[in-house]
Amino acid sequence: MAPSFSCLFWLWLFCLLPLEAADNPHVFKSGNKQITVESLQTSCDHDYVEYFRKVPNTDFLYTFRVVKLAAAFTIDINMKVQKTHKVLYKTENINGCAFLNNPLISKVFDAAYKTLVVNGSFFKCPIKPKVYYLKNKDIFFVPDFHPAGRFQLSMRVKMAESRHPFVMEMLWKYKVVRL
Repeated sequence: MAPSFSCLFWLWLFCLLPLEAADNPHVFKSGNKQITVESLQTSCDHDYVEYFRKVPNTDFLYTFRVVKLAAAFTIDINMKVQKTHKVLYKTENINGCAFLNNPLISKVFDAAYKTLVVNGSFFKCPIKPKVYYLKNKDIFFVPDFHPAGRFQLSMRVKMAESRHPFVMEMLWKYKVVRL
């Protein structure tokens, strides 16, 4: 099943949200909006992914270690209002390998994807056991139609073989203010 346009849009947005720790929020201006990334929490299952954390003494570099071959995985994306937990956007079970291997998606996400990877270490399926790095310091984009307020955006990577609800998770908390 091919991903929908809205699914691709939110994956693109995820690629553009900077990976940043709570102790150093970042403020960006995009058009008539000010966006403050208040925190990023990372977690993992410690089974397929041993760790997922910020690299010490860096601002934008994160690392994770895959310890078991990941032949297939899915991605869930969920965007909520922080205060009420009202779901603004939710998509589940995006085929992760199709996302990484589809040339059309690669063209759409080319610039954002290139800012995420370190030393040209692009991901390919199956994801092999080793240490990986992610960075993002150059790009931030929130669409014009994004409402003002405080939000949380989560992305979970899941594997059917794992006994845990996810193998990796990123949870961004951010604020959008109209200028």
